[in-house]
Amino acid sequence: MSDFSILTSRKIIDILIGDTILVDDRGLRLTMPYMSGQELCDLSTQFGYAQTYVWGGGKSRWMYMQGLLKQLDKVDKVPFLLSYLFDFSRFERVLEQVNDINRKKDYHKQIVDNAISMINSSLMFSQKELRVQNKQFVLATIGDNAFIETPVIDKVSLDYVRNLPDRIKTDFDTQNYDSVVTKSRTLIEEVLIHIMESSSNNSYNYNGDFKKLLKEVKELLGIRQKSEWDKRVNEMLSGLEKIMDAIIGMRNSNSDAHGTGQSRINIKGREARLIANAAMMYSEYVLSIYESQQK
Repeated sequence: MSDFSILTSRKIIDILIGDTILVDDRGLRLTMPYMSGQELCDLSTQFGYAQTYVWGGGKSRWMYMQGLLKQLDKVDKVPFLLSYLFDFSRFERVLEQVNDINRKKDYHKQIVDNAISMINSSLMFSQKELRVQNKQFVLATIGDNAFIETPVIDKVSLDYVRNLPDRIKTDFDTQNYDSVVTKSRTLIEEVLIHIMESSSNNSYNYNGDFKKLLKEVKELLGIRQKSEWDKRVNEMLSGLEKIMDAIIGMRNSNSDAHGTGQSRINIKGREARLIANAAMMYSEYVLSIYESQQK
């Protein structure tokens, strides 16, 4: 589990789900976008962690967000969630009373700045603070002025892809095959996001929509199936995509996201090994194409 587990306190969660006033200016009392229980469950599903909303008798709203944060922390995806939550496009309802676009942007900046400041006040005794660097969220030690590299871009390489077996060895030793599925999908996500960010020299706003991300990378690299290509090449690409779809489906209903019910699959060691090898194969394939295009 990463340092982002310290964001799961009630006070911080209330900020993230829109229960805390962050700007009070001339009658405008602005918060983060308010999220209902159903919206929080929908968001969880979008990020690969299924939660079911129960009308009238379910958990409190903050508990849904707490569950999502804990699950994403296990796979180092909390920064992706924070990027989504603070994105300007989500604040349309919050800023609907503001007509001028420049004022909207100013208020959005105030909301984000004040939210981070309040979160850091809650983190003071942990000696950690939340920062935005390279347009991504990181946790740093208070007083540490050293530049923090964006973790995903810094570590993604062909060697990183090929070292997946080392990162999942303990999972196989303990028969924690669900964790293998999680790390396999995370590897694919890291590679695809790395390609999108590196191609634009900018951060990629990933909101958990894996199929959208995959489609954009295929278009960027020009590996969509084409009628003029050999039939066997198209069949190979189609097969790879079906494998990725299967891994996505297993991660969404299984993995260590605690999926339950009939949709849950009993992952055995042989299937976990197949999933890990398929993830490595596809990740190496698309990363090799991208790197060859940069030469």
